[in-house]
Amino acid sequence: MFRIVAGAVRFRAAQALTLLILTALPATVAAAAPWYVRLADARTAEAAIGAVPAGDRMVTVHQAGDGSAGDPVLVLDAFRDAVASALPMPGAQPILGLAVRSTIDIPGGGKDQVAVASRDGFCGQVRLAGRCPAQAGEGALSAETARRLRVRADDRVTVRANPEAAPEPITVTGIYQLADPSAGYWADPLFRAGSGLDPIFTVPATFSGGALGPPTLAWAAELPVPLLRGDGGYDLAEVVESAGGFSVTDPTGPLRASLAGERDRLVRGVLLAVVPVLLLAWFAIGLAGRYTARDRRRDAGLLRLRGVTRTRLHALLAGQETPAVAGGALLGLLAGPAAATLLTGSPWTPDPASGVALLSAGAAATVAVVALLTLLVADLALARAPVATLLRRVTPARRGWAAGLVDVLLVTVAVAAAYQARSPSPDAGVGALAPAAVAVAVAVLLARLIARAADRGGGAALRSGRLGAGLTLIRMSRQPGADRLFALTAAAVALLAVALGAAGASRAARLDRATAELGADRVLTVRAANWTALTHAVQVADPSGRYAAAAVIDRSGNPPLLAVDATRAPAVAAWRPEYGPEPVPQRATTEPLRVDGTRLAVRLDNGRAIAASLDAVLRAEDTGATVRVPFGRIPPGEHTVTAAVTGCAAGCRLVRWELPTLPGPDGAPDRAPVTLHELRQRGPDRTLLTPAAFADSTRWRTAVGGAGLELAGGPEGLALAAAPGEGGGSGRDTVYAADTALPLAVSLAGPKPATWRFEESRLEPAGVGAVPVRVTATPAVLPVLGVAGVLADLNALRRVAGDAAPGGVSQVWLAPDAPESVVDALRGTGLTLLADDSVRERAGRLPARGATAAGPFALLTAVVGVLVAAAVTAVAAAVDREPRRVMLRALRAQGLSRRTAAATRDTGTAAIALSGAGGGVLAAMLARWVTGIPDSLFTDGWRLLAVPEMLGLVPLLTAGVAALLVLAVTGWTAAR
Repeated sequence: MFRIVAGAVRFRAAQALTLLILTALPATVAAAAPWYVRLADARTAEAAIGAVPAGDRMVTVHQAGDGSAGDPVLVLDAFRDAVASALPMPGAQPILGLAVRSTIDIPGGGKDQVAVASRDGFCGQVRLAGRCPAQAGEGALSAETARRLRVRADDRVTVRANPEAAPEPITVTGIYQLADPSAGYWADPLFRAGSGLDPIFTVPATFSGGALGPPTLAWAAELPVPLLRGDGGYDLAEVVESAGGFSVTDPTGPLRASLAGERDRLVRGVLLAVVPVLLLAWFAIGLAGRYTARDRRRDAGLLRLRGVTRTRLHALLAGQETPAVAGGALLGLLAGPAAATLLTGSPWTPDPASGVALLSAGAAATVAVVALLTLLVADLALARAPVATLLRRVTPARRGWAAGLVDVLLVTVAVAAAYQARSPSPDAGVGALAPAAVAVAVAVLLARLIARAADRGGGAALRSGRLGAGLTLIRMSRQPGADRLFALTAAAVALLAVALGAAGASRAARLDRATAELGADRVLTVRAANWTALTHAVQVADPSGRYAAAAVIDRSGNPPLLAVDATRAPAVAAWRPEYGPEPVPQRATTEPLRVDGTRLAVRLDNGRAIAASLDAVLRAEDTGATVRVPFGRIPPGEHTVTAAVTGCAAGCRLVRWELPTLPGPDGAPDRAPVTLHELRQRGPDRTLLTPAAFADSTRWRTAVGGAGLELAGGPEGLALAAAPGEGGGSGRDTVYAADTALPLAVSLAGPKPATWRFEESRLEPAGVGAVPVRVTATPAVLPVLGVAGVLADLNALRRVAGDAAPGGVSQVWLAPDAPESVVDALRGTGLTLLADDSVRERAGRLPARGATAAGPFALLTAVVGVLVAAAVTAVAAAVDREPRRVMLRALRAQGLSRRTAAATRDTGTAAIALSGAGGGVLAAMLARWVTGIPDSLFTDGWRLLAVPEMLGLVPLLTAGVAALLVLAVTGWTAAR
């Protein structure tokens, strides 16, 4: 029997090769699925973990020391071993430390709180001016602490366990600054400044003897990615709960839950992509078996005539198919990991402990088993058929009830999926399956319609004398399995179009969301001393204004605020029509008064009965530092007073004049005016304000929200007097330089805050105070802030803020073509880079919903579906070659022209490919119309921007043309 089977396989090598290919393609997809889930999950997890602050990945353990005078190094070693036993974390690299809260003596009197600490790797985490502490009694101070204590390297500071304890001197060996304040190393609050000064870092030996009191032992470690993902069944929450006797801080819970959700969505997306193509592949294998059954039917008939039993006949028929199916499964098993590696771009490494290899082998074996069962069912019908039926050259055109039942089931599933997709709360699995299910159902129904249309159209064409078209259509309608071949081809093309459309829409949606959340192609989160220092640094790094723009986000206010440099935003920001008009620079009433000299001289007339005190408050235009210029006490009468100016070599801007309202001899506020005539500077010498400029009322304003001083401009200058009913006091004696028009023009998204009453609209940024605004645009959404917030010009807002210390998050927005030299220049200006994010990086971290979560894998399965359809088309063309030749030879004998015969021969395969590709495109379009556009492509329901088109012209044309070329080439080659 073995020789008979081997001879049959060798004689029908083409059929065996086709069956091998038809099995290898779905086996590759099935075998690749577990590897893809593993590799893609690892890549996604790494991206998600890298996106969260480092402190959210750190687990810390604290334990109070016993206050013994033992060796601190031995105590730390014992503490490390105890934590490792109670809190096992394979692969984690612990950082040990100890700290104690102490009191420090302030030079000149007074005390403050400070932590004295020691920690592994401290000197590698800071920029140190001096040397690292190496002996007991040596320590390093932060730059801010050294400034406040007025100490330098080699000086000494005194600390005490408590204010009444004995002093413990510490020699300052270096002054440190944090190299990266956002690093996980600094996540433990024990080693950060609390209510007092920054910690003093020393060595463990300093704690010997217990003079500083019992320290707190600290253990910290960043969790490795496998532990965060829960590989190997590792459950961190359970481990933490079982760690008794320690104070454990675990902030990784939200991150671990997010990773688990991403893995579930990935698995669901892969399954939704695999199942349809496997069903198509098994259907294709059965269809190919039907096409090639003619030769096997004759073999079965002859063997039956020779008395072969049914059992032996089953073995002989199955023996022809089993080697090809087994070989295809083996090829798929080998190709699966390679396909997963290519799709994810991650290196493939075998990991027997993970069980992925076993799962992949089981998936490939399942494909082979189902394929064999499909073929064996067809062979069972051959074995039971009468001998006369088996030896007939023409098979009966009989359609069973099973095909109709399958059609009904497909339509039912498609209707249910479409209903679920359009429901208010769609199911993530069934709803995501809707486009593919509807496309397959439409392809099946189109197959039935086209078969009937071809039959009637062919008859009509023959009756009208169009023999070429008529013979082609008749051949399509009468060829056994033609309707199934069309359904298979159309369904594969439709799945490819749906997959291309979903992939394109998912990518576009992620990019849109990432752009909306960032505001620009690349965003640097920085630490700047103030808004002025931020804008100056950006101007220095990018003098052209083409690549960078300063921005500030303050979410603490009501409404939240986005302030961006309007002079640079049009060239840098990624602006969308939904955001309304682009930011425009706020109109300036006058040019800001610039001071760059070493002394100021003001001529004034004090009309009061007592001496007046006058101060000019400036702001440095490079550092944003406040420069106060006090002119001292000025007696009554007209005088010219001068004062030194320090810190304005790069230029300062006049912010305000301060003129306290003091009580007169009778105790009532002295409301006599003080008139400012002229302001000059020296070094270089020039007049800054003339009497006419002082008298210009548009240059000055009082404090927002208070009466302040009364301003009166006249030919002699600006007269300042206390307002009636106002006593002296803070906030009522200030005159601001009004170099920015008020109220500020802003764009408002969302409803007006409840505090904006009686047409009084005010912003209250953190640290600035009330700023009057007027709403000039009401877009539906704003970048970064979303559906609720205010957009303002950062330059105008910082000028109105004066010398206040505003809060918020400082950022630098970069254009897509910004060179890296701009980033280097920003670092050189003194800005501390805290985070660096881009649209593409953020888009890669955003989860999509349903099948689009599988990403490239869904495209692979769709391509495999088209290749399977092409292989079956080749089988159909090859099997039809001999019957078509016999038919055309007979028709030629009856007078059919050579030209018509040639056209009929060539157009048969083209008609199958063209109708299948066109039907698939039509099925995809109908599926898109039936299922509609989802409200959101994201798991969190984000829908601030419109969902991109799910099936545009590009994916339709790409799927149709690509499938047509593949089908036509394979069919034509097989027919030839």
